[in-house]
Amino acid sequence: MTPTDDPRTARTDAALLDGVLAPDGAVTEPARGIAERFELGRVREVVALPGAGRRNAAILTDDGSWILRVGADVDTLRKERFFADAIRTTTRLATPWPFDIDDAGDLLRYPYAVMPRLPGQTLWWAHEHDWAAVGEALADAALELHRTAWPAAGEWDPAADAIAADHRPAGVRCAARADELKQQLDASGHSLDDQSSRWVDTLVAPARQSDEAGVACLVHGDFVIGNVGLTPAGRGWRVTGVFDLEAARVGEPEDDFIGHVWWACYGGRPEAAVAFLQRYRPDGAFSPRLRTYLVLRLLANWEFGQRNHEPWYGHARTFSEWAGPIVDAVDRVLAAAYG
Repeated sequence: MTPTDDPRTARTDAALLDGVLAPDGAVTEPARGIAERFELGRVREVVALPGAGRRNAAILTDDGSWILRVGADVDTLRKERFFADAIRTTTRLATPWPFDIDDAGDLLRYPYAVMPRLPGQTLWWAHEHDWAAVGEALADAALELHRTAWPAAGEWDPAADAIAADHRPAGVRCAARADELKQQLDASGHSLDDQSSRWVDTLVAPARQSDEAGVACLVHGDFVIGNVGLTPAGRGWRVTGVFDLEAARVGEPEDDFIGHVWWACYGGRPEAAVAFLQRYRPDGAFSPRLRTYLVLRLLANWEFGQRNHEPWYGHARTFSEWAGPIVDAVDRVLAAAYG
């Protein structure tokens, strides 16, 4: 995605929200049915929301504001519900709760979830704000999210509705993710070119050689300004909640906050990254896998964008052409933060 692309202007995926939204803005029968099923109140308006894979709509009723989140499969929604509950019960951060799921198929063709709409604004890089203060607010939220230790890293297991512990060294997990992303690119017909593949291998190689278990904490998975609510607080900002949890897992904190750091650089607001780093980790003592997590996040973005034919990469023809300058920008931010 380019820095000027505002996801709030994106189109809505009609295939997923088909039947809920009417071209003339009228309240549809499925929308009324959903409101009645979950006792949301009388529907006044249903509005498509951009971002998040174009799967969200806001349902405005006489009693409040709600989010309708449509999923292609029910397990994705169940995973989000698991992590929404985990975050709200182990931290002081707000998440959308209750998180009700319906996969009966009588109102919508796809499974969907209904949840309260969290307070706060969703900011975008093109707008003028005190971006250093925004970075500090996100750092405070990340510290809260990451403060509770978990017994082991792992992914959500749909059969058990719990975290399946992964006791492999953190570097081995990183290397496995890199291999999986490469395989997904191969399967979709968008294999990395040789130069990009070698570059990724070079950045991942130090992790392959590490035998550290690493720290295990809640990881949002896409911890960026588009997935948090922000509200002014004094001279700064405060995070009022986190949402869009389908990429969540239990892992190392660097795996999480590097998303905000690279995104701030790419959005042309490096001050938001510098302030975040200085607030989150004043001593600059990070996992040696920080740059590995960076390339993994960029590679995951590239894989998703290529598979879905997203026009996010400007004139870059290869992954290394697009991601290389971002890695350089993050290195500059780290130097600015810690001298």
